[in-house]
Amino acid sequence: MNNTEKKYRWFVLGDLNGFFGLMFDNLTVLSFLAGILIFVFKFPADIIYTRMFPGTAFGVLFGDLVYTWMAFRLARKTGRQVTAMPLGLDTPSTIGIALVVLGPAFVGFKASGMPEHDAAMMTWYLGMATMVMIGILKVIFSFLGQWIQRVVPQAGLLGSLAGIGLALIGFIPLVDIFGMPLVGLIALGLVFYTLVAGIGLPKNIPGVFASVFLGTVLYYLLGPTGLIGGTYAGAPPLEF
Repeated sequence: MNNTEKKYRWFVLGDLNGFFGLMFDNLTVLSFLAGILIFVFKFPADIIYTRMFPGTAFGVLFGDLVYTWMAFRLARKTGRQVTAMPLGLDTPSTIGIALVVLGPAFVGFKASGMPEHDAAMMTWYLGMATMVMIGILKVIFSFLGQWIQRVVPQAGLLGSLAGIGLALIGFIPLVDIFGMPLVGLIALGLVFYTLVAGIGLPKNIPGVFASVFLGTVLYYLLGPTGLIGGTYAGAPPLEF
């Protein structure tokens, strides 16, 4: 990056919006994965939380670090401020793998006479092998990316993602929002105020961060009074 350009900024307050957006999106997808495996296929929860989730989180972290390095390299090369593309979990693939690969494999291993724990471990191994194969295929087909963009209309490429986003990531959280309206609607209104209307908060406080902070404070302050309109569960215990 040449000296005439501004110094590359590794962090700005607006990055908090991206962080919370990506974090809640990934947590939602992980909850779908856990819910499908545990409640539909009776998969052992300890394998999901102690084996699958840590590896998944590390993979997301590694990918985001690589994208950050790529953004810094591009910024230094072009002399522009560049934002790294966030890497997260793919909702359709995660749900599809749970329903089509992991769940049926677990049921099949148990039907062959394996103990439940061994069947869960073999399913985990199979899932990792599946991810490696998907990664290899993505690398191969990545060379066809520009050709696909020219042949397939942009609406066709993005329409499925938008539909899944509205149906799963958008609609399902609305159930929780309206289940606790005093907290949920205030937090949602603050997101609309800052991100949709584009009205800034004092001191350039990020809107998503302010929404999460305000919603959390309202929940724990008003929860014991019974005014939040839903079931107050209190603070979860810390377990190490």
